[in-house]
Amino acid sequence: MAPSQPAAVRRATRPRDANETKERLLDAAERLFAERGFEGTSLRALTQEAGTSVSAANYHFGSKEELLRATLLRRVGPMNARRLERLDALERRAAGAPLPLEAILEAYLRPLFEEQEMRSHARFVAARLYSDPPELVSTLKQELFGEVSRRFLDALGRVFPERTRAELGLRFQFSVGSMVHVMSGNLQDAPHLEEPEVQREAAGELLSDASVLRELVAFLAAGLRAPLAATP
Repeated sequence: MAPSQPAAVRRATRPRDANETKERLLDAAERLFAERGFEGTSLRALTQEAGTSVSAANYHFGSKEELLRATLLRRVGPMNARRLERLDALERRAAGAPLPLEAILEAYLRPLFEEQEMRSHARFVAARLYSDPPELVSTLKQELFGEVSRRFLDALGRVFPERTRAELGLRFQFSVGSMVHVMSGNLQDAPHLEEPEVQREAAGELLSDASVLRELVAFLAAGLRAPLAATP
């Protein structure tokens, strides 16, 4: 019989093994939730994909819902950190003055255009938050985006002091909807963009990352600046 490992070795390897199991579960959850959605993915399928057990998943996360939460937090955290870093830098330079509207929008959007991996993560997050059952993700949205939304709405409020928080919040949600549409890959297969004459133009710079970011910022800025709709 092989001798057992010394206690010190067991203590040193357990945290690493536990972290590896946790990461495998998160990776498997991201793959299967992306392919099948939350409701179409069983906890048993997740654990089989991760090469671990249901008991291990329950130990680390407690439920499938908590595993979804952890998976989203892992991807949203870096995105929001970059957004806030950019906003912080702008506000330090402005020293209390209102920021240019386009600079605020670019600080929010640019992290999603900076690298392919970040874009892939954004696509996964958008699919889950806007495709999975609202009763499941409504509280998650607040947890994931509450702080970053508050900070960016504060910045917008200094640009538009005449607007109420509710008015700005509605326009900001319209902006988020446009961003989700773009980051979900819907430009590439939009029906009008598949027309031959459009394809020739799109093959150049029209749908490049730099062009799409510029156009999206300009579009959203115009929407935010537009007068409020008249009450009938």
